[in-house]
Amino acid sequence: MIIKFLALAAILFLIYVTFFKKSKKEVHSDQKDKNSGDVMLECSQCGTFVSEDESIVKDGKFYCSKECATS
Repeated sequence: MIIKFLALAAILFLIYVTFFKKSKKEVHSDQKDKNSGDVMLECSQCGTFVSEDESIVKDGKFYCSKECATS
């Protein structure tokens, strides 16, 4: 009787670990994704917000496009 109970407990534990528990790697990548949002910057010319990756820097100011940067 005890052997059947231990076997059932082991099977349930394996199911839990396999399907319901996130690994540490997944938890860290989820936190990284939440913290790695784009920084939005305001265009110095027109006031439009643009991500830092897509912005154009000229004379220490951020612009949304070449048109705004040359105006």
